[in-house]
Amino acid sequence: MRWVLSSVLAASTAYAEPAVTATATPVEEPANVFYVELLGKAGAYGVGYERQITDRLSLGIAGSYADLRGQQVSTATPYVHARLLGRTHTLFTELGAVFVHTRTPSPVPEWEGMSDSGGGGFAALGWQHDWKHVLVRASGSVLVGEGRATPWLGVAIGVKR
Repeated sequence: MRWVLSSVLAASTAYAEPAVTATATPVEEPANVFYVELLGKAGAYGVGYERQITDRLSLGIAGSYADLRGQQVSTATPYVHARLLGRTHTLFTELGAVFVHTRTPSPVPEWEGMSDSGGGGFAALGWQHDWKHVLVRASGSVLVGEGRATPWLGVAIGVKR
């Protein structure tokens, strides 16, 4: 019996299954952009965040805070960013709302101070240059609010993650 069992085990050779190799195309994660801007959509300066939702569209928000001679100005600007042409050198447009809150604290105890809130919108057309993790933008826009339209220029530098 040992001889039969030994013969069967010696005669049969075990082979492993052929290796299964799958090549998965990497799914590109949506780009997150963190940026600072000078004379941009949030005012004299601002910080912002943008999240890519499709190949050409992103949703973003920019904000700023300034204390100007005792008057405190806060700005929040949600917007849609759309890439029109190009990949590395890109023509883009942005469309969004601008919410502003100003507050003047009282210098005397008899007066409570003053605050005001308002809103408007903006439309921008600009140029963007992309490196692997860094981008630079320049844009011209029109800010509209309280019965006026004002032209505006801005620049931004950001980091993509």
